[in-house]
Amino acid sequence: MTKQAGFLTNGARKCLIVLLLASTSMIQNEGYTKTDFEKLNAIVGSWKMQRTGGDMYETWHRVSPSEFSGVSYKLENGDTVKLETVRLYLSNRRVIYAPVTFGQNDEKEVLFDLKSIQGKKFIFENPKHDFPQRIGYAFLPADSLHAYIEGTIDSKPRHIDYKYSKLK
Repeated sequence: MTKQAGFLTNGARKCLIVLLLASTSMIQNEGYTKTDFEKLNAIVGSWKMQRTGGDMYETWHRVSPSEFSGVSYKLENGDTVKLETVRLYLSNRRVIYAPVTFGQNDEKEVLFDLKSIQGKKFIFENPKHDFPQRIGYAFLPADSLHAYIEGTIDSKPRHIDYKYSKLK
């Protein structure tokens, strides 16, 4: 008995599905461009979050066409307390958010990869990090910065918001 042209066997169909899924995965993981990276330029400047325990700040500068540098700190009893420094950079089509938090991780960078851009919202992830596993930045409206960290601690979900206003 002969098969009609145009029909695939089950094995050929499965092979075709695997190839389609693999190519879709490759397209999704192509990486980010300089144009994508430029969308992060909204981060440049100084940002303030008012808190009862002392105001918190983030200050960002453009270091090069492919890198931003940031520092977060708080004012406590008139003293400036540095919390972390951050490099945000484009390398080999990856956008990396690399904080160094003082007193943690032997003060070494922890790398978070940009996983999604949705308008003016950016989500970075490192599923292997203890906490956080995700860091988000949203610039809505342009003079506001909503940053957050989230993940799990002891198998319990945790989410912390940081809502900043841009300093003039």
